Order: sequence, then C-alpha cells, then structure tokens
Amino acid sequence: MAKLCESLIAKAIDFACDDLIVRGLESDGLIINRSDIDFAATVFDAQNPNIIKTLVLKTGKKGYEVNQLGNTPFTGVQSTLEVGTYRNTWTHAIPIVVLSNTPEVAHDIIDGLSNGTFVVILRNKFKGTNGDAEYQVYGYTQGLVASEGTNDKYSEDTDGGWIITLQETGARMSAMFLFDTDATTTAAAYESLKA
Repeated sequence: MAKLCESLIAKAIDFACDDLIVRGLESDGLIINRSDIDFAATVFDAQNPNIIKTLVLKTGKKGYEVNQLGNTPFTGVQSTLEVGTYRNTWTHAIPIVVLSNTPEVAHDIIDGLSNGTFVVILRNKFKGTNGDAEYQVYGYTQGLVASEGTNDKYSEDTDGGWIITLQETGARMSAMFLFDTDATTTAAAYESLKA
C-alpha cells in the first residue's frame, strides 16, 4: 500500500502568554553561496525536520554578513503559501538593500546577487523560549535566486543604491531554523559560519 504523504497538525493552536511573538528582524544576517554548503554533512533535529542542528560549509568557504539600516531592517521579508494541484509549497522573499554603487559593489555584490543561488540566515527579534526561533534559514531546500532588482538614482529609500529581491519558490517547509542545544551554542555555530 502506498504511503499517504499528508501533513497533520500535532499541537493545539493557542497563545503562548509567557512568550508572545515579537515582530521584526535584527539588522544583521548572513548570506551564503548555496554551492558552498556541505549538504551531506548537514544535521537535522531528529524530532523536528524544520530545525537544522548543524550547518556545515565546504572547506575554505564562508558566509558573508549582510547588514541593513533603519527601524525596520529587511522590510518586505515574507513567506507566502503557493497552492498547487497535488501539493502546496512556500515562496520566501528577501529584499536586500545595498546602499552603495561603486565598481567594486557592482562586481563583488550586485552581479553575484543577480546570478547566484543563496541561503540566507536572518535573526528574528522573537527568539522563542529557549532561543530556537532566532536564526531563521531561507533558501536551504531550493535556493534563493534574484527575482527583481532596481537601482533608482532618485530613490529616497536607497539614496541611489540597489534593492535586489531574492526568492525561493517551491520550498516544502514553511520555515526552517538553525538551532542546536541552546541559545549560546547556536550563536557560536552561527558565528563560525563567518570564519
């Protein structure tokens, strides 16, 4: 008999009054060339496949910091349900603002963003009771690719800089998180991806 691949809820939908969600993102994140990830060495939580316990980069590779200014950094980050004929998936979108426009920025950042495939880790302001909700991972399953890019010389938002929107389509999970043991261990793992 064929296995039915139906997803069911496994928990009551209720308010966590002692740990209410907080909207927004911290101003710093991490962007990784997807080809630099050692997917065979990635370790998922045995109880929850939405949690990556260990994210390993190939030898000599590193992630790059991405910082956004303002009161609402990474404005426009969203996940949207895409209803399919046989299975629903998710689309994740992340706008990256680059407040510069030099030859080096065009070559080292913009040209790469416009043609590469990426994984981005952003830090939620809502950390969860034990820190398991802080580091959200986008692009792990399908990769984030550029879906839109603009360089408006008269933009008041970018002062003539760039906005590149990265998008992952067909993601099978609503959200993925980097978390191992506790907040301190996870923060160290996150920092190690920059080394």
